[in-house]
Amino acid sequence: MLVLSGVWQFKLFLKRLTLVVTCALFSVVVIVQIVVRYFLLIPLHGLEEIAVYAAVWTYFIGGAYGAYERSHISASLIEMLAAAEGIRDWIKVLANAVTVVVAVWATIWTFQYFQWSLKLQPRSLELQAPLYWVHASMFVGLGLMAFYFAIELVDNLLRALGMRSGLDENKAR
Repeated sequence: MLVLSGVWQFKLFLKRLTLVVTCALFSVVVIVQIVVRYFLLIPLHGLEEIAVYAAVWTYFIGGAYGAYERSHISASLIEMLAAAEGIRDWIKVLANAVTVVVAVWATIWTFQYFQWSLKLQPRSLELQAPLYWVHASMFVGLGLMAFYFAIELVDNLLRALGMRSGLDENKAR
């Protein structure tokens, strides 16, 4: 169990590191682009591509981190309208199940897209950088989201069944 905990913590560290690095890279590239273009009046090609690719990694890993924290966007209007707590719990389970199915489907689709990208080796227009590393962000981010949504589904299912989940005990520590 200690090994799994270490792997879990390392995975969280990698996500946070990726978010910090990609946000910093995006910020630096945009600032450099502004200075070079508007103050030095020199066109510097390729910086837009770098900014976009850093942003794509930020979006997908950030989405996965939001799913981990359960701070992702949720349309829970029906859940709010249900009077009984038991009904609300089962509506959450149903919503989680739909979310997991969609996330798994999207993960499969992006994995196929990533495989296609590895096979054909498309390149960016200006820098001629291989695009498979950008496409990997979609697969990695959506795969992590599907994983965290599945954990949330199990947690909410246990609650709907009147059981205490292991996540409750871990949060208390």
